[in-house]
Parts: sequence; structure tokens; C-alpha cells
Amino acid sequence: MPFVSLALTILFSAVPVLAQTDGAFTLRQSSRDGRVNLNFQYEDGHSNWGRDFERSAFSDVKQTGDRITFALRRAAGVFTFEGRGSMERASGSYDFAPSADFRRDIERMGLRGVDDKALFVFALDDLTVDKIKQLQGLLADQIDTEQLVRLINHGAGLSYVQSMTDAGFKKLSADEYRRARDHGVTADYAREMASLGGKLSLEELVRTRDHGVTTDYAKAMRDAGYELGIEGLVRARDHGVTADYVKAMRAAGHKVDMEELVRARDHGVTTDFIRRMGELGYGGLPLDEYVRMRDHGVTPDFIESMRDAGLTKIEARDLVKLRDHGISASYVRRAKEIFKETPTVDQIIRLRTRGDIGG
Repeated sequence: MPFVSLALTILFSAVPVLAQTDGAFTLRQSSRDGRVNLNFQYEDGHSNWGRDFERSAFSDVKQTGDRITFALRRAAGVFTFEGRGSMERASGSYDFAPSADFRRDIERMGLRGVDDKALFVFALDDLTVDKIKQLQGLLADQIDTEQLVRLINHGAGLSYVQSMTDAGFKKLSADEYRRARDHGVTADYAREMASLGGKLSLEELVRTRDHGVTTDYAKAMRDAGYELGIEGLVRARDHGVTADYVKAMRAAGHKVDMEELVRARDHGVTTDFIRRMGELGYGGLPLDEYVRMRDHGVTPDFIESMRDAGLTKIEARDLVKLRDHGISASYVRRAKEIFKETPTVDQIIRLRTRGDIGG
């Protein structure tokens, strides 16, 4: 399936716009220095939203025994928390008090229908009047309240739009920024991909991201000697051709072009298949021969079964003949009983063609 950022899907699957203004919370010390992760669970008991915050963002911290209260003050409103634990680990309930002054201020800017749930979202994103003006100045279109909420819910708020603008993607529509964010396109990704072969358009970045073309993958393929364009990278990734696959094929003596690698991968010629074939004495064959054997069902297990039945040192083309005629190990053993010795491949096939042995 085309690659889509799973982290984004998880993070924004339950968006704050659906939130109640009160509910449950959990707080945990983050792995990042000086930061804590605050997770909100809404009244429905199913929706969650979380984010890391600087400890300095919280005020009015009071602790009595294992009871703790604290606040998160934003321009759009104030969150108050009450629960058990400490600022390293706590859980309890929260309440959000929206700011009527902030509502009036942004309504004067032209935003309409700013309800408490929208203010909840704006507060979580630490949105201010100045930040809304800054965001609007970066967008090509005029956004309304619903669009602003949607941008934030999808992780395409001011910081994201600013970073993409700084990366050269200026004055796009709100929907274009949101779509790019949904597909996992970040400013860092855009810069790193550009450093590997020229600046890409936003659509190209969405396409490469969807197909799992990471910057590490693109760099590894370039280091492996393949200067592939966007379509080449997407095609190679879609068909499972990786730098490790290239290295393993070269180690097996196959220095081939990308088209041959794609064909081999499509036909199930894995590096493990070639390794096992080499262990059985079929190393160093042309890649087309491995493809042919794989297509006809000649597997290492089939070869071993033929050897167990007494057929050894079989040419690759004869293995294909045996498989095409449905010759099994038990059939070979019955043929040996008729011939009183191990028959040749041609003798077995003639026997099979005449139907002298059933099964």
C-alpha cells in the first residue's frame, strides 16, 4: 500500500474538535529534557489527544500529599487540572474555561462561529491573535474558523506552515498544507530529498512519501550506484528493491540494472532463494535462469526432494522439465522400481507422458 505516515494517523485519529471542555487527563514525564506529555481523554471515554509541553508552561502547581492541582493558561482559555501524583506522573480530571475576550478579538478579525470547542483547540495549540495573523499572512487563501480548526487538528498549524514556507513552499492554500501534512511531508523531508537530487514539487513529495521513499532509502539507492529519478525511486520501492537486495545480488555475482532487479523481485527471486540455490550447487546462474526456475516452481525444497529420491546433479533446465510434468519424489521412486535403477530425467518424463505409472 502507498506509504502514509502511521504516526499522524494515530495522533490525529481523534481530533480535539470533537472534545468536551472537561474530561480525564494523564501526565507523564517525557523522554525529552524538561518536557512532559499531557494526554486528554474526552468525556466519551474513547477520544484521546496528547502533546509534549515544557514544564514552564504550567502554573499554579500545588501538591498536598499525593493530591496535585495545576493550570495551563492560554490566550484562548485556561485548563485546570486536579488529580493524584506529581509533575512527573499524574492522572485525574481537567476542566477548560474558554476566554470570552479572545473570542471577541478573533471575531473582530472576521472569524465566525467560534464556539467553546474551537477555543479548546486553539488553546491546546497556544494560538494567539498575532499567531492567527501570522498564519493568515502565510496562506494563499482566507480561512474561516472551521478551516483553522482543521489545520490544527491535522498538525498543519502555524509552526508547520512556517517551516514549509521557510523550505520554499510559499503561499499555498490551507488545504494544500493540510494534505501535505496528512501524507507525512515535512520541511526536513523536503530539504533532505532536495539535497539528494534537486528540489521536488509538493506533489512529488507527497507521492514519494506515500510510496515509502524515505530520505534514507533514496540515499542508500544512490550510494548503491543508482541515480534514479522520482518515478524510478517509487517504482523500485514499490517492487521491494532495496539497497540490501542490490548488495546481496551483487555478492551473488549479479551486477544488473534496475529493470532486471525489479523483474527478479517481482518473480519472487529473493536473496534467500539465490543463497539456498547456491548451497545446492546452483550458484552463479544468469538471473533470467533463476526467474525461470522460480516461475516454474523449482524451489530448494523441490530440489532436495529430488535428491532424496535419488536424482542428483540435475541440470537447471531438467529441474524445470520435472516440475512442468508434475514429477514428485514418490513418482521418481516408483520409476526406480520399474527401471531397477535410477532412471534419467528423460526416461522419467517419457514414463510420465505414456502414463505407465499413475499418480
